[in-house]
Amino acid sequence: MRKVLSVILSVLFLVSVAGAVQGFNFKVNSTNSIIVLPTTKIVNGQPLHIGEDAITGSKLGALLVLKGIREVTYSTYVDVPIEYHSVLIQDNNQYYKLNSVDMPDVGINVGDSPVGDTIVVAVNFSRVLYNDTIKKAQFNDKSVEIIFNENTTPLNLGGETAKIVSTVVDGKDTMYIYSYEENSGSKALGETLTINGWKIKFRDIDTEQEKTLVDISFPSGFVRTDTLYKNKYYILYVDANGDEDFEPFDSYPSARIQELLQAGIKKMLIISPTDFFVGIGGTRQVTYKYEYYEKVRMYQDGEVYEGQWIWDIDPTNNLFVLYLHVDPDNNFPKVVLDDGQMLKLPIDGLNIQPVFAKDENGEITGIAGYRFVRIDTVKKKVTVKTVKADVIDDVNKLIIEDTQLTKLPSDKNVIIVGGWVSNKAWKLLEQVYGSSTIQSIKDEIMNKGYVVKVLDNPNNPEYKVIILAGKDYTLTRKAVEEFMNKI
Repeated sequence: MRKVLSVILSVLFLVSVAGAVQGFNFKVNSTNSIIVLPTTKIVNGQPLHIGEDAITGSKLGALLVLKGIREVTYSTYVDVPIEYHSVLIQDNNQYYKLNSVDMPDVGINVGDSPVGDTIVVAVNFSRVLYNDTIKKAQFNDKSVEIIFNENTTPLNLGGETAKIVSTVVDGKDTMYIYSYEENSGSKALGETLTINGWKIKFRDIDTEQEKTLVDISFPSGFVRTDTLYKNKYYILYVDANGDEDFEPFDSYPSARIQELLQAGIKKMLIISPTDFFVGIGGTRQVTYKYEYYEKVRMYQDGEVYEGQWIWDIDPTNNLFVLYLHVDPDNNFPKVVLDDGQMLKLPIDGLNIQPVFAKDENGEITGIAGYRFVRIDTVKKKVTVKTVKADVIDDVNKLIIEDTQLTKLPSDKNVIIVGGWVSNKAWKLLEQVYGSSTIQSIKDEIMNKGYVVKVLDNPNNPEYKVIILAGKDYTLTRKAVEEFMNKI
């Protein structure tokens, strides 16, 4: 029987179309079903057509395998690169500043002066040349500059809310980069507010005097008890040497905050109680707001940001410059670009690309100009259709002999092929469903010729017992074919 199944499965796989019309409200496939075929060969001295039942059952088994093979659609989003180009910029030895007229899709706020959130992206074309010997564009030291102030952070320097301050440390211009957050909330009496290493426990809340007694646990574990008043400000910080302190202020201490940031503190918390009230159930509560700074890193004049991009820090004017550095004797090689190559700027996917002039033979004769190119990505939905197989690992386990079915499984559909004369599984059916129920099915077979009968499995109604039987093997085959057409 099982050899027959393998042969028929190969044939049906070539001619079947997965996803036939579902005629039942339960799922049938090779992983959740077994087929029970008869093994009796002689009854009352007469041979039965067991071989035909085996072929019929094997066809059904092959279909159940195919029912577990279906077309599925998977969708995902992928990043697709896109390019934005500026107009062609002529090289007239000028100090050029990129603007939104020449490049509307520049992606950042560019302009002539680093004021507010404006960034200057400049090319000193007097330091850019065409090298006729190698027929390439050559960018020399400080030929490209990016200039911005403390109000904007165009680079990946601690996130969108990062704060930058500049100062002089041991005679060197220095910049500190801090991550920054601000928040507000409320706490009830006895609760603890935890903020990046500090813990403030509200031991007492006086709603009339608008003050709260707190235990402050510092990042080191040191604990101090203090009273915090409404609309007063309190600075808690860890300085550059790791020392911790607490300072109270009557008003917002902007000057002191700037002073501490310029001193290179490691982290700082500014907290202020904003209101006191009695909440639901008589619970005394305090509302608060806070700011938090944490040093991400520092740079000094002449240090590398990335690649050949070097810092020039101006604390007097609070300006920060990144320039292209070329110094072959000190491991900053020459920057030359061939046809199709671009110089990558360390800002928002921005690049500079030379556009070469060529003769009628396609040979490079010079440079026609330069273009800024911004490379960005957009999300695109991609849908892929494929086949998913939910099939039994060993198809030989799909079909069993009637003598092997001693009880109904609780995790599979049971499909019984053939009538009670040839298939011993009918004896089990009488034990499970009762002789009167099974007798009525037998009577229906004798009256109609065959049945396709679906019964609930009493061990688990989610699974079914399916009887496919006829008065003879031809009618049994008809019952099986009808069932196959419905699944």
